[in-house]
Amino acid sequence: MRIVATAARSRLRALRPLAIELLWLLGALGLALLVVTYLAGTSGRGELMFLDGDSMIVPLFSRSILEGTASNWAMSAVLFVPEIAAFLVLSVLGGGIQEAQFLSAVANFAGLYLVFRVAAVTVAKGNRAALAATAGFAAVCILAVTEGSGNGDSPELASLLAMTTYYAATVLGALLAVGIMRRIVASPTPRRILVIALFVIAALSVFTNPLYLAWATAPLVIIVIVVCAGSAWGRSALWAIVALVGGSALGYLLRIPLAPWIVANPDNYVQPNRSRASLGYYWDLLLERLSSPGGILAVAIVVALTLLGVWLTLRSLRHGAIGSAVVAAYSWFAPVATTVGFILLGTEASRYLQLWAFAPVLALVVLIADARRATPAETPWRRLVAFAAIPALLGGVTFIAVLPAAAQRATEHDTSLDCAVDWVNASGAVGAGQFWSVRAVKTHVDDPAQLIQTDFALADYAWLIDRADFAEREISFLIVDEQSAPFTFPAAAENLRSTTIDCGRFQILDYSPASITRP
Repeated sequence: MRIVATAARSRLRALRPLAIELLWLLGALGLALLVVTYLAGTSGRGELMFLDGDSMIVPLFSRSILEGTASNWAMSAVLFVPEIAAFLVLSVLGGGIQEAQFLSAVANFAGLYLVFRVAAVTVAKGNRAALAATAGFAAVCILAVTEGSGNGDSPELASLLAMTTYYAATVLGALLAVGIMRRIVASPTPRRILVIALFVIAALSVFTNPLYLAWATAPLVIIVIVVCAGSAWGRSALWAIVALVGGSALGYLLRIPLAPWIVANPDNYVQPNRSRASLGYYWDLLLERLSSPGGILAVAIVVALTLLGVWLTLRSLRHGAIGSAVVAAYSWFAPVATTVGFILLGTEASRYLQLWAFAPVLALVVLIADARRATPAETPWRRLVAFAAIPALLGGVTFIAVLPAAAQRATEHDTSLDCAVDWVNASGAVGAGQFWSVRAVKTHVDDPAQLIQTDFALADYAWLIDRADFAEREISFLIVDEQSAPFTFPAAAENLRSTTIDCGRFQILDYSPASITRP
């Protein structure tokens, strides 16, 4: 009996670390749910999540896969592969499109906690690392709840993680690479699985979004070369660089077969002659962020964390903590370097600067993870469980008990959207609309092919859409809203009369029984 009891106690001791990790994760899930529910319930961010034209690409592409209609898509430089894969999984679990969008947002935030957890791994693992990850995650959540506009190109960057379109997978991939890089360079003989994981993450991330080269590959290579110069573990650093660069190169090569689907013009992303205008654009974004109390708080947090990152970099180098130095250096160098780089390239897109919302938080992760405290081996496990149970209790109750009601409240259909969708479904006719006006309705109707995405002259607008839709040349109605530019009709249709169906934010201009032949 004693042998059996001893074996049972041994198994319990082996399961304790896992139990504690699950408690911390449960707490993070609850916090993620609260933040996403708040964002979805605000008029601005909720509209960006569920009705914005850009945000419809993942649901539209996922529907075309599930319904077997995907044929000739016109994509931007981003392919959204991880986002679409996650959305497909959530779609088959049941619920509607907006429910899947809501759960995708929760999954993105929960994924951020896990990424921080990887970056927080130290020699003294366990509860301290989980606490560090939770602190970093909570900091991002605080930044996110200071945001609420409906503009996807605003300086509100942390809440973009809740969107299916604005590079959430690339953010997580970049931060995950930092955490893995920390473990590789901090060991004289890095585990092969970590090198392989870094290679695979880089390949997948660049394949789906070349922006990863600027967010992760370039800054990490520079940081590792500088930080590890003269280190006795130079071989580990070399393996890390080879895995990161090799994976990035493979990912870029894998994009070549999909070139016919990528319609983005490279010239739109590289315009050095517009550097001065780019600087003015980003400066105006900063001033806009500082125009509200919430924005001032967010900027103050980011600046404080950035300065903390600089100090931790110097401290880690002085103490020979190479792994910590890499993470701390990334926390401030990557945002600064990418900002300067994008200004020199003449870009004007706030979402390219998302690292400012996530990278500086790594300084907080390093600070707590490297704090000199008792290790789990030295601390009674009951105290660790009790400590971890605090966020777990709050988060678990929130997530398990509140999720159904939160999802329902946050994803209640806009009555205007319901009105337009019902009318299109009942009409059985083919209509058209411009990018920002028609895509939400197109995503929710029974047959998305009923709505053709056009420009103001009714010509094909091949952007984030299946070009197979353009085969239909006859339309009998238009969907417009306040974002629509005035339409220009072919000469034969200039004097057609229409009936207006008022669906609130959407107006349907019905020309039936007549039809308009698109150019």
